[in-house]
Amino acid sequence: MKKIKVFIIDDHKLFIEGIYALLSDETSFEFVGNSMSPDDFLRRLSEIETDVFLMDIDMPEMSGINLTKMLLDKRPDSKVLALTMYDDFRHIEQMMKSGAMGYAVKSENITELIKAIKTVANGGKYISESSRETVVNRLGSIHELEEVDHVSKSKLTKREIEILLLIIREVPKKEIAEKLFISPRTLETHRKNIFAKANAKTVLGLLKYAYKEGLIEV
Repeated sequence: MKKIKVFIIDDHKLFIEGIYALLSDETSFEFVGNSMSPDDFLRRLSEIETDVFLMDIDMPEMSGINLTKMLLDKRPDSKVLALTMYDDFRHIEQMMKSGAMGYAVKSENITELIKAIKTVANGGKYISESSRETVVNRLGSIHELEEVDHVSKSKLTKREIEILLLIIREVPKKEIAEKLFISPRTLETHRKNIFAKANAKTVLGLLKYAYKEGLIEV
């Protein structure tokens, strides 16, 4: 089986060594190097062959957010997983908007990090459990979200937007149907339409669509 190549950009040597040690037993990974500064990383970029870039956000010369934008300008197919100590909505939103495919917090357990790396390497979107909770907690009420200007421009109907927001909150299907006074069959039809219109396959895909369409009131 082909190994997933990983490159780390972080300005803390002990952290880099710690990641190497923690993931050393994961036979599906191959660490191909690291940079401890954005300048060093950009100088070496043309020589780096990797599947996933683990990107810190808080670095002295340049933020990981701006560095991710520069990386994707030079190499649009790059897959970036933010690995940071920040778990606030502003950093999550800015990092994902910069083009990162995933967001993981350094305080998460190693199992979650392994899952995050594999998901991003395979082309998927990933937001760690604690970060996802932060995002969901910042969603406004359904009524507030239905009243924002962008809703009228969305391809989704108001009912579909209502259901989308409940899906993002991970409300069980049965509860959604009961809350909206619709049958399970009708709900399933709405769900299929929502995922199709949003061109999404996962709940994280719906989150990305909600950001893009301005359906989430921050």
